[in-house]
Amino acid sequence: MSTCDDLYKRQATAALEDRQKVIVELRAVEADNRLSNTEKRERVEKLDRHALQLEAEARVAIERGERAAEVRALASKNPALFTPGNPEARSDEWRALMPSLNEYRAATQGSVPSAGGHTVPDAMAGKYVEILKAKSTFLRALPTENILSFETDNLQVPQLTASSGEDYVAELATIPEGTMTWSSLTFPAKKLGRIQWASSEVLEDSALDLRNIIGQNLLRDASLRFDKDAFTGALTDPIKGIIAQGVTTTLTAGNVVVKYDDLADAVARIEATNSAPSVVWASTDAAAALRKEKSSGSGTYQGGSPTESPASTAWGLPVLTSGHLPSKTVIVADASRLIVGIRRNATIKVSEDARFDSDQVGFKLTMRVAGVSLAEASSVQIVKAAAS
Repeated sequence: MSTCDDLYKRQATAALEDRQKVIVELRAVEADNRLSNTEKRERVEKLDRHALQLEAEARVAIERGERAAEVRALASKNPALFTPGNPEARSDEWRALMPSLNEYRAATQGSVPSAGGHTVPDAMAGKYVEILKAKSTFLRALPTENILSFETDNLQVPQLTASSGEDYVAELATIPEGTMTWSSLTFPAKKLGRIQWASSEVLEDSALDLRNIIGQNLLRDASLRFDKDAFTGALTDPIKGIIAQGVTTTLTAGNVVVKYDDLADAVARIEATNSAPSVVWASTDAAAALRKEKSSGSGTYQGGSPTESPASTAWGLPVLTSGHLPSKTVIVADASRLIVGIRRNATIKVSEDARFDSDQVGFKLTMRVAGVSLAEASSVQIVKAAAS
């Protein structure tokens, strides 16, 4: 933002300050237990939309300021380009500024409807509908202090694995010495990355803020990929998932859906290890089965009346639905015993140089994460329904 005019800087700063106020209000709403789930959800969604709008306003102001600065710099170095003259005499000079007929445009472009042209017809609304807003179902359940940042290629988290020495001591007897056994959790940093190319024409002509849309889409895809791996990553994958590291219980034949009683058993297994269950993650079909479960011998739904808001808790624990979990799977976990390492948050950089000859702009997202580790396997109880 250092190259922006003061006017654009003020506009961007004002938008970002307003966004911060909205975020503070959003957090207050999330923590307000006086609101019903429906009221809280509606207010949070409204504030979230407002925050995104203010963020987009700040970004637009910065980009306009930087473009204005670039034009002034070009004018100071090449004043002849901006001096009126005889078009006939200067036709070749001006033609150098125009795209050629055989310009290569293989990425996002305005001339092909499926590759971006749908966004630039004669009449186009100045907004778009984001079908999927990515929110990490996994990270949402973790305490903030369990998401660790670090500055090397590996993160070592010390772990006390065993201790002994406690005993009754007779009067005047020697107090026995205790022992402690230490280990560590290792987090090697792994990089997520993606590049999206777009022609300068589609960025200039589109009725939408395509720069912001491309960036948000890259962030969404990175979030979804990490969310998937955090649940289902194998022990040999870059990101190890909690299913591969936890304790799995498969229900006996005939129990084709996971029920509230099965969750109660999983809660008890975690409590038996002196841990405190804090979250339930459910696959899409398992979450639906829990909502439709009825009391024995009656037609009453366990999760409440169908005319009310869907049940969002089970045994006092929040129930979060994830499409990344395998079918018929429910996870009960003590989220305080899960640790995630973040080497570098997701960042997006824009380059106009890599494909300078074809006038394309590149949007590059990179993110370095260091996986998920469990303090002990018993803190994550995976319950799977029987196949038949």
